[in-house]
Amino acid sequence: LCTFTTKGLAVNIDGKQGKISIQKEGSVKKFVKKVFERTFSGEEAVRRGQKVFYVTERAVFRRTSKHEVLELIEIAPGVDLQKDIFDQMEFEPFVSPDLKVMDRRIFLDGKMNLELFGSLEERVKYREEDHTVFIDLFGISLLSEQDVTWFADSLDEILTPITFQRGPVDVVVNYDGYDLKTGLEEKYMKALEKVEAKHYRNVKRYSGKAFRAAKLNTLAKIKPWNAASVFKEMDEDGDGYLFPEELRRGIRKHFGIKLKPNELQSLCESHVTVHNFTDIVGKCLRMR
Repeated sequence: LCTFTTKGLAVNIDGKQGKISIQKEGSVKKFVKKVFERTFSGEEAVRRGQKVFYVTERAVFRRTSKHEVLELIEIAPGVDLQKDIFDQMEFEPFVSPDLKVMDRRIFLDGKMNLELFGSLEERVKYREEDHTVFIDLFGISLLSEQDVTWFADSLDEILTPITFQRGPVDVVVNYDGYDLKTGLEEKYMKALEKVEAKHYRNVKRYSGKAFRAAKLNTLAKIKPWNAASVFKEMDEDGDGYLFPEELRRGIRKHFGIKLKPNELQSLCESHVTVHNFTDIVGKCLRMR
């Protein structure tokens, strides 16, 4: 994370509207054609299969093998694309066709609640074959009554379409790394009792390895998964290859396995293609 320019830069953040404005531009540009000293090579990182992002107060860039220059993927709300970005660079970046505005919560007053808001749906995995839901609460902290209400309401919203079609589900919950602030226990239990009565058939609560083992045990019993579809979903940049970081994130998302660096290296020394993808996943599952 760095500022776009330096030496005299003055930025105004509108905490109510969630946007920024450049009051005074810095006299020294940072996005230049040549540097005096190189301490990090984006090109080398990409060659190794790593994801490279450059995050500033007004824009986010990505470095991939697709382009010879940085790719502009996000701009801050309130920023002028030409005046505040292009005119402050010594080279022209590639502009993503899917250019987005940065999340306004970054610039709003108050907490962003990143771990809670917008992330719970990604932590709930439904296995249609055996009508089982896996809920991974690792890293989630409920620190206020508002958090508890949001959690219960969000879980109800996620589960409603599932149970509406097929009735109550079997639920497996990971409580490892989960935190509930002291004093909220009663409100939490009452809120969860309503969700459980409406959606749960059975519930098992695990932590850490026990949760992963339960998830993999269920996976072993379901019908064969579509390797091509899973590969396509894991191929984040759509280049037909899975580099180490893509494989690591995809394995964790789809199979609930967090690979150690040495395990990742043994599975994927360079990259994975759709042709050897099934073999790689098989090796990964056998590690557990």
